[in-house]
Amino acid sequence: MTVNRESPLPAYYQIAMDLHQRISRGEWRAGGKLPSEPQLARQYKVSRMTLRQAVSELAKQGILTRRQGDGTYVSRAYLDITYRPKDEPVIGNDTDATKTLMRQQVWEKMRQVAYPDSRFHWNFEEFVPDFEGSDLCAQSIRALSCYQSSRLLFIAPDNSLAKIRQFAIEDQKALIVATHGIQRGFRYIEPGSVPSGQEAFCATLDGMERFSRPISLDEIQGLGKIDLLITGTSLVTERGVRWGKGHGYFDLEWAIFCELGIVDGEVPVMAVGHELQVVPADLKPSPVDTIADIIVTPTRVTYVPPVYPKPEGILWDYVSPELLDRTPPLQALYERRKEHLQSSSPVEMDS
Repeated sequence: MTVNRESPLPAYYQIAMDLHQRISRGEWRAGGKLPSEPQLARQYKVSRMTLRQAVSELAKQGILTRRQGDGTYVSRAYLDITYRPKDEPVIGNDTDATKTLMRQQVWEKMRQVAYPDSRFHWNFEEFVPDFEGSDLCAQSIRALSCYQSSRLLFIAPDNSLAKIRQFAIEDQKALIVATHGIQRGFRYIEPGSVPSGQEAFCATLDGMERFSRPISLDEIQGLGKIDLLITGTSLVTERGVRWGKGHGYFDLEWAIFCELGIVDGEVPVMAVGHELQVVPADLKPSPVDTIADIIVTPTRVTYVPPVYPKPEGILWDYVSPELLDRTPPLQALYERRKEHLQSSSPVEMDS
């Protein structure tokens, strides 16, 4: 790959996309070590500083892991198709690069209608932005029968979903929300627990910390089936293939709920975004991608035809040791899985 100096994409980002493609094609497998930074810099004919920026970009996304004094390795992060089990068919070598380029193009357009975050400003890699017309999306959702008949909701902690979280609190819905990066698990807002007049504040990330409470996986399981899941998006295709910040957190949340037996393929997933975030391309999903059934923008509600299936649980081959270390719900489910395998192994041996 030769860096295109005429491209609007910075050189380091072009290299990051190319490295990502090479990983997806299997040039380096999960846990595999990349060539040294000087070697890669010579391959791409760039300075070590530019190469280091590219590696940092993929490390931020969880695709690469740096080990002090040892080198850079491919992780098994739960996002995209960075790692592919040997018996899994190739989805398409250009899928990741296409998604990445499209996401960058969407982000450039979104600066016209999006609101900056108080902590991350315009860095859309760190948050899903609120935007002009998000209140109209919330009003449309509130009028839908799947919302009105719902008892228990999961709503992602995205900036663009504050209004629908407020409506859910006002409408006495039971509400589960993930903490940032799922690093402190999940929070729960019980119906009627928020003082009158505080619903809008509670719907913000700071307000949720004050008025919600931590909830364990056992407690979540005890609440019964989730009726509706709502997430923001960086981009979504008209066939429901969605991409958030690029970290795969919503996909992981869906997979956790599948493992608990409280969601399945019949539970609707709703992606909320601006018209600029709905793209016409037919991007093929990766095995971990959770497909949207309904797309809500300020101007329309679109019901997606069932083209692609949703994952049915956690694909453990995609969970890196680093991701496991920083995600307590994953650790709990991993321990459950180990106990189940240990308890069932004697039976399997007898049979």
